[in-house]
Amino acid sequence: MNENIPELILKYERKEKERLKKKKKKRKIYNINYSFIYLIFLYNKNNLIEITTKNFDSLKGEIIEIKKNSNNSLKGIVLINVIKNNQTNFLFKKLYISLLNIYTCIPINNCLNNNIKERNVSKVILNGYKNLMLNEIYEKFKKIGG
Repeated sequence: MNENIPELILKYERKEKERLKKKKKKRKIYNINYSFIYLIFLYNKNNLIEITTKNFDSLKGEIIEIKKNSNNSLKGIVLINVIKNNQTNFLFKKLYISLLNIYTCIPINNCLNNNIKERNVSKVILNGYKNLMLNEIYEKFKKIGG
């Protein structure tokens, strides 16, 4: 009887490890990116932003509203005066973009009247890192209850 106990424990440990691996694979990883994108949206509400969609369309517009589901999770955003692919003939007065269709988003600085491609890449990275740090601080305060 004593010889079978270690084998039972090893079997249980193997099954538990397999179960945890399966559970880890099923977990949604993209929620981290959504919170980062959400912070950029909050930071740039009523400011210009450039969004690249999943089908690689470049949209520039002003955020006026952030849509949420009933469980308070981010659903999408509403933009006004949207220009598609830097062309003036593709102008939308009001446009809703689902969060699932957003690939990247970059805030546009109003003082610099340059195109996104002419902007300094290091400033974009630093602004993104700053927004990420703000998100982490917000999450810590949220856990504390502040």
